[in-house]
Amino acid sequence: MVSAVTSTSLRIFAGVVLAVTLLAGVYLSGKARRDAEQRVVDIRDGVASTELAEEPDDEEALLPLEYNPREFAAQLDRDIEQFGITPIAVTDLSQPNPHFVEVEQPITLAPGRRWTSAHLAIEVRLDRVNYMHRGAKISSVHVIARAENISAVPIAYRLRVRGDKGKCEVRGAREHNAITLRPGESAEIVVCAGRDKVRIEALEVLEITDLGHHYLSQVSPLALGMDATTAAAHKPLISVASCAGLDAKALSAYIEVGTASWADVVDFYARHNCHRLQFFPQYERPQAVLPSLPVLPPK
Repeated sequence: MVSAVTSTSLRIFAGVVLAVTLLAGVYLSGKARRDAEQRVVDIRDGVASTELAEEPDDEEALLPLEYNPREFAAQLDRDIEQFGITPIAVTDLSQPNPHFVEVEQPITLAPGRRWTSAHLAIEVRLDRVNYMHRGAKISSVHVIARAENISAVPIAYRLRVRGDKGKCEVRGAREHNAITLRPGESAEIVVCAGRDKVRIEALEVLEITDLGHHYLSQVSPLALGMDATTAAAHKPLISVASCAGLDAKALSAYIEVGTASWADVVDFYARHNCHRLQFFPQYERPQAVLPSLPVLPPK
């Protein structure tokens, strides 16, 4: 009797163990499947999230690097550090640059005479200047127009002068910044050999930032319609590297034919480093705050 009970109990116990084992197997196999399926979902979601994160959230990310506003702002900081000047924000660089036409009718000044506008004081004097003529170094008296920035801000200037007698056959040059002057800086512009008066034919001024002063000092005077003698004499007091990649002939032609004005070209390069960004003829000097920098060429 005891043996029968024991046998029956063992069979029941073995059945329970078998059932538990089967159930555990089913559960574990199901869990493995569920884990695998969840892993697939997680991987898929992770890839989707990565793709979403890499997808541009605005048009800025689709722009070439040099036209991206974030890169422009970062490069602006690097330029400021390189030049060693007071920091300026993009919003300040976006402000309009005041423009002035200070001579519309010719003004004639004899040596020893002085004339002033709101931004420049121009004094005429005679002095000896060295120059090369037919391979020989010569020193002779020239008439010189000394232009000094008497305003409180850096300026870009376009000063057209000539000898009162007309065409000049010979002239030397003295080093000066032919494009822009800081407050108190001056430029000795050699007008012509000989004892003559100076005729001021035109004067335009654009008030700029100190960063603009550095940017513009990198530009060749040839790009702004000046002659080769003036370009050779262009020597900024600050340390900058001239922009060799400029198409000076094209820029000068824009100004000459009226496609763009001197003020348009100067305003552009007072805001954009000519080592990275180039003027385009559709650019016009802004009359109001620019919405962003850099200014993009039309598509």
